[in-house]
Amino acid sequence: MPNLLRLATTGLLIAYPLIVWAFVQHGYIYSLFFVLATALILQVLSFGLGNPRSYIALSALAMIGLMAWLFDPLVSVMYYPVWMSAIMLFIFVGTLIRPPAIITRLARLMDGELSPAAIRYTERVTLVWAVFFAFNGAIAWWTVQSGNMALWTIYNGIISYVLMGILMALEWSIRRVVKHRH
Repeated sequence: MPNLLRLATTGLLIAYPLIVWAFVQHGYIYSLFFVLATALILQVLSFGLGNPRSYIALSALAMIGLMAWLFDPLVSVMYYPVWMSAIMLFIFVGTLIRPPAIITRLARLMDGELSPAAIRYTERVTLVWAVFFAFNGAIAWWTVQSGNMALWTIYNGIISYVLMGILMALEWSIRRVVKHRH
């Protein structure tokens, strides 16, 4: 059951920009915060309070909740992609400042101990992802500021995921070449 709950909440959060667009089109603006809050709380319950993903979900929920209370509820829920990029940027940069880098940690889980060259490579990959999250967050912020719901939905619901997929595919391809050389 926890795996099914994780899958469902992950799917809901990935589809979130499209859900926001649909709710706005039908006039359910004030329901959006509760949909997001429910998804994030379910994510916390599925992973457990001790899991770092739960801290990310709770941080995003707290920031969006505060913004909904202080400002426009629609604009506050549109900031979800901005907050997620900011949180991921903070995590990736934080692990570069206090090693091991997050990509190094993930590589060790998959491959065991790493050579110094592999560690340097994973640190560079972590930096690339940090730069990606900085740019992605800036563009997501700009789409909120534009006030254009279609632009916000297309970028945050489609383009940003395509860009992530391209970056993952490029990194995977480069990693295969680097591994083959060493």
